[in-house]
Amino acid sequence: MSIFKKELKMKDIIKKILSTLVECIVPTIPVMIGAGMLKVLLIVLGPSVLNILSETSPTYLVLSFVGDAGYYFMPIYVAIGAAEVFKVDKYLAAMIGAMLLSPAYIEHVNTGTTLNIFGLPISLTNYSNQVISSIIIIWIMSYIYHFLDKHLGKNAKPILLPLLTILIMIPIAFSVVGPLGVLMGEKLVELILYLQSLGPIGNAIMCTLLPFVAILGLGGANVAAMILLASRGMDPILFFANVLYNNILGFVTLALYLRKKNPQTLASAITASIGGVSEPALFGLVMKDFKALMALVVGCFFGGLYAGISGVKTYAIASFGAFGLVTTIGPDSSIIQAIIALIIGCTIGFIISYITHKQND
Repeated sequence: MSIFKKELKMKDIIKKILSTLVECIVPTIPVMIGAGMLKVLLIVLGPSVLNILSETSPTYLVLSFVGDAGYYFMPIYVAIGAAEVFKVDKYLAAMIGAMLLSPAYIEHVNTGTTLNIFGLPISLTNYSNQVISSIIIIWIMSYIYHFLDKHLGKNAKPILLPLLTILIMIPIAFSVVGPLGVLMGEKLVELILYLQSLGPIGNAIMCTLLPFVAILGLGGANVAAMILLASRGMDPILFFANVLYNNILGFVTLALYLRKKNPQTLASAITASIGGVSEPALFGLVMKDFKALMALVVGCFFGGLYAGISGVKTYAIASFGAFGLVTTIGPDSSIIQAIIALIIGCTIGFIISYITHKQND
C-alpha cells in the first residue's frame, strides 16, 4: 500500500509540474502564433515557394527579424507568465528574463570571455529561445521575493525589495541554473549521437523524444547536435526527425481542430506543419491533452522508424516544417522515402487523435 501511495504521489508531482509549465507558457501563445505565422508567410513568399521576395530584399529582412523576435526574447515573455503563476512583480520578473539576453552578456558568450559574480563563475550560455530556464529562475525568485516582501520594513521595501531580489538572483540564474542547462544539453548531444549508432530504431526513438526535448526547453542542444551532425556533410537522424515531429504535431492538432472547431487550434496546426514551429501546438494544446500527446508519440515512432529503415538523410539545415523535405535532396537523394515517412507518421497521428476525441470534446 505504501508503494502505491508513493507512486500516486510521484504521479501527482509530475502532473503538477506539467500543469505549472502550461500555465506559465500559455500566455505567450499569441506571440508564438504571430511569430510562427510570419515565418510561414516568409516561406510562402520567399525563394522556396512563390519566389516573390528574395532573401536579401528589405521586406524579407524586416519580416524575418520581427518573426525571430517572437522566439529570441522568449525568456522575457515566459518570465512574465511565470510571474503571474508564482505571484511576483511581473516587471521585475521581466527584467530577470531580460538580463539573460543582455547584449553585453551575449557578447561575452560569443567571445568566450570569462565572467564571475561575487567570485562565483558564470556559465556562458545563450538563453535565447529558451523556456524552462526562465520558469525555473522565476520559481526560485518567488521564494526570495516573498521572503523579502514579508520581512522588509515598509519604508525600506520600495528600494530594497527589487534591489536585493535582483542581487540574489544574479548568481543563482547565471551560476546555478545556467550550468544545469548546459549539463542537460551536453547529455542530450551524447544521447543523440548514441541513438545514431542504433540504426532504424534509433531514428524512431529520436523522433519520439523530440516533444519531450521541447518540453524540457533543450532546443538549443538539439540545434547544437544538429549542427555537429551537419558538419559531417550528412545527417541521418536528427534534422528529419524534427521535420517529422513538427508535421505530425500539426496533423494531430488539425484533428483537434476538426473536433473542437477552434480557430486558434487551426493556426497552431499550420504554424507547426508549415512554419516548423511547435510551441503553440505543443504547449497550448497537446501538453494539456494526454490522448493527443499519445497520438503524437505513436505517429513520431512509426514515421521515424520508416525513415530509419529507408535511410532518409538530410544535407542541409532549413525549416522544420513541410518545406524541410527539400533538404533530403542531395548526392543520395531520399525525398521519396522522406515523403512516405511523413505520410505514415502524419496519418497515424491524425487518425489516433481524431478517433480518441469526441466532437467538441
